[in-house]
Parts: sequence; C-alpha cells; structure tokens
Amino acid sequence: MRTISIFAIFQAVILAALLIFTPIFTGIVSTGSTSHPLLPINNPMPQILKTNPTTADATFAFSQTAQQLTVTPPAGVSFLDDVERYILDLTNVERRKYKLSPLKYDPMLQTAARTHSADMLDRDFFDHASPEGRTPHDRIAIIHRQLIGLTGENIGMWQGYDVNDARKLAEVAVEGWMNSPGHRENILRKSFTHLGVGAAVKGNMVKITQNFASTQALFEQPLPLKVKSGDFLNLKTKPGLQRYAPVKYAFWVSETGKLAADPVSLKQSQVMVPPGDYRLRLYFVQSRKRGSVNYVIYNGPQIVVE
Repeated sequence: MRTISIFAIFQAVILAALLIFTPIFTGIVSTGSTSHPLLPINNPMPQILKTNPTTADATFAFSQTAQQLTVTPPAGVSFLDDVERYILDLTNVERRKYKLSPLKYDPMLQTAARTHSADMLDRDFFDHASPEGRTPHDRIAIIHRQLIGLTGENIGMWQGYDVNDARKLAEVAVEGWMNSPGHRENILRKSFTHLGVGAAVKGNMVKITQNFASTQALFEQPLPLKVKSGDFLNLKTKPGLQRYAPVKYAFWVSETGKLAADPVSLKQSQVMVPPGDYRLRLYFVQSRKRGSVNYVIYNGPQIVVE
C-alpha cells in the first residue's frame, strides 16, 4: 500500500490513500465564515498545497472542455450512468439513517464530477487538484453558473471490478467512503443540500467523483462566464438555505484570493473591475448590533472580465 500525504486545499482537509485492486478514497470539504470566505477545519498539522490558478483564457478553455466532455468523453473513457444513480440513492440511504435531509440531484455538479473523473482517467492522475492546480472549488465555480454556497468532494478509484454490476460497484464505493472519517463527514454533512456524481471507466480502471454543495442561494439566471468591464450582471437570486437574499457582492482575484475592489450593493450590478480572472463572492447579513453589521460570505461563480 502506498499512502498519499494529508494536506489542505484552500485550508481544507484532504485524506488520500492508494490501494492496488481495492478501493481508493479521498475527500475534501471547505467552509465559509463571517470574517473570511474559507476557514480551516480542525487539522493539527496541515500542509498547504499551493494552487496554481489558471489564466482567464485557460479558465474559458476549461469551461468549453467540461461542456464537451458531457457529450463526448475522451477516447476510451465511458460514463457509468447506473453507477452514478445508485451512488446518489445509496448516499441518501446513509443520510436517512441519521435523520438528515436527502441530497438533491444537481446536473451542474454532475457535470463537474464527470469532468474530473474523465480527466483523471484520461491523464492518469488521482487527486482533487488537476495537474494545473485547479481544485474542486475552482471547477465547480467555473461550471456551475448559479451556485452560491460551499462545496465538497469525495473521489475514489477501483481496478478490476465488474462495471456491469452497477449496484455492487456503487455499494462498494459508498461503503468505503462511509468507513473513512473524512468522506463520511462529507456524506453526512448536515449543511450539504445537493450532489452530483461522475463515474467513468477506462479499460479496467474506474474513477468516481462526488461533488457536494451547500446551496445558500442560487442566481435566478446562469451568470455568463465572460463579461466586459462596464457590462451589467443579472444578480437576482432565489433562496436556498439562507432565508434572505445577499446584500453585497465583490470580485476576488482568483490568482491571489484577494479583494479586487470593495464590496458593493447588489443593486449596483455594473462590472467595475479591470480585465482579469475573478471569483464572485456574496455577502449575507448574519447579525446587526449597535449599528454594526456582520456578514457571512459565500462563494459564487467564477467570472472572466475582458
């Protein structure tokens, strides 16, 4: 057995292990807070994996690739529809045991999950981050144009299993994740509301991705990936876990994770930042006290400004 080290992506916990001819599991989850969009989960000695955010052109190219993959996967790669459906069902069976709300199917999360599983098979790697350094949070922010919230991911790899026995393979996957603390935490995380599963096979190798989301709100209409400085965005939202709509938004530079400009009201929807690759983040009022307002910040889609 070869063990892959524990590390943190965006200050989150990842656990990975590699076993030949037996399941391999790894999980990731991220959190949000009032003071910063992402906070570390309790991890005594995390190693920080430095991401390598891509350029605006590469972000757009990845979006096009993800859309194409759902129609035409890479040569030799096939998606396992029945395995994906069984994993969603069995994941909800586990949640019901703990009186948790079932996860709803999300087609955009499935696209993100399928994209990653197919990419791992096509380029022969097994990790949450792609060779370019694109994390699950990056992939989902590019692909899911309406999601405002938190995301998480489980991945697994199997070799030598009968892919025609979809139920059995799904059972093996979910059982393995439930026996691993990090993955079990993702499956049983109370705040998660949606799930997309991507199961793909190449030869006798199967790789599966679960992409979770805690949907705090949704944009009513998908936001465009590419806009021009001066354009107006349709920032109308519909509620998710948050009862009230966000009141502010801001562009955060993807490469540095820093604010590009001060947060502004959602009523001010004109794009006023220079060309670049940004992550949209939304500000919800958490509390008001003695004239001060505290916000909780959640991730939104990635946007390329030309």
